[in-house]
Amino acid sequence: MSGPQTRLELRQTQRLAISPALQQSVAVLALGGVVLEEMIAEAASENPFLIYTPMDAASGISGASLSAYDVALQTVAATPSLGEHLCSQIALMDLPADVAEAAMNLAYDLDENGFLTQPDAQAVARDHGIPEIRAMQAVRALQACEPAGIGAFSLIDSVRLQMLDAGLSGERIQLILTGLPYFTKGQTNLIGPALGLTEEEAEEITELVRSLDPSPGRAFDTADPIIRVPELVVSEGKDAALEVELVNDHAPRLKIDSELAAARGDMATNHFRDARDLIAAVKYRGKTLLAVGRAVVDAQAGYFTGRSKALAPLTRSAIAERLSLHKSTVGRAIAGKTMLWRGEIIELDSLFPAALTAGPGKPVSSHAAQLAIARLVASEERDSVLSDEAICERLREDGVDISRRTVAKYRKCLNIPSSANRRRLLTKSAEQRRTR
Repeated sequence: MSGPQTRLELRQTQRLAISPALQQSVAVLALGGVVLEEMIAEAASENPFLIYTPMDAASGISGASLSAYDVALQTVAATPSLGEHLCSQIALMDLPADVAEAAMNLAYDLDENGFLTQPDAQAVARDHGIPEIRAMQAVRALQACEPAGIGAFSLIDSVRLQMLDAGLSGERIQLILTGLPYFTKGQTNLIGPALGLTEEEAEEITELVRSLDPSPGRAFDTADPIIRVPELVVSEGKDAALEVELVNDHAPRLKIDSELAAARGDMATNHFRDARDLIAAVKYRGKTLLAVGRAVVDAQAGYFTGRSKALAPLTRSAIAERLSLHKSTVGRAIAGKTMLWRGEIIELDSLFPAALTAGPGKPVSSHAAQLAIARLVASEERDSVLSDEAICERLREDGVDISRRTVAKYRKCLNIPSSANRRRLLTKSAEQRRTR
């Protein structure tokens, strides 16, 4: 029996390899403007061949106006704190001066959920050094503020306040609180019969309970706002033609130090190549983003010019085919990017609504379906509130092939309350008009 043998063979295989320069171009294309600015500045500080003029410096040299970043920063609305929001409401109430002062002090004594840190009014009085009757009045004033459920002593207390605001009676609220864990989990088959509720009543209560906010103060989180700097600006040119331009083109502010390049040696070759590749990647990013932006605006020209209230169905594949690009390239170009149109910042990704069927050969966009849902809800009366299933049927009658689950998803995207909550709001509004 012979031992192991050594054999030499030649094999030829093919594989796709992406060059480092192409990898960099792909990575740069996906970056947002602010991140790209920081990346270029860091690269210029490490590479002696790169000369980079920051946006602020470029504006100062040319006498230009503020940069897009500065404009976006100045147009971000300051979000009021929870305390400021509550104090502005308390100031409008007809309260004795000492009660109003106590309520405003309590407004800044809430935890991150919007709840009081004390267990009861007696503890509030003790901690703030005020009479108990004044503490109770201040708490009631605080709890009368929006959002509903604020200033509660506990989660259960907040739920009770929110249900009172929804127009439920005290007896109904007590019944719901009795079976709250079951309603929260949707176990209507267990709690409904025990409380003498019909299946429809139990499901309606479950929908209401799930719509309540367990942390009403979270909406006023003091975290810094996200600044979305527009990458493109859309304007109307001659004959109402749409024009798309880059807001901040990085390429002209990035160049190679020609004097240093003329005197470069072998040791500097890598730095020179890196500088050249980065400039090429930045130019490719600007060129691709502008081409994609113009193609998208052209495809949605009806929406931008006002001829159509809804966006047309559009896919990344359609834009890619139009520009002879790969679909993933279009995806990277629009990821996290925005454009400025008539003072409004629009996310590029939002201009690609999915297509829904609306009759033979007549597709309609998901955006159009959302507008239709909003119109149906806006025309509701107290006695004719539409459920998600009813909205689904209405849209299907118009030829839009849509499921109830999709209707519910779009309704939530539009911040439209459930049918049960809408019915209560309409009832409450009608009662308020009747008592005036």
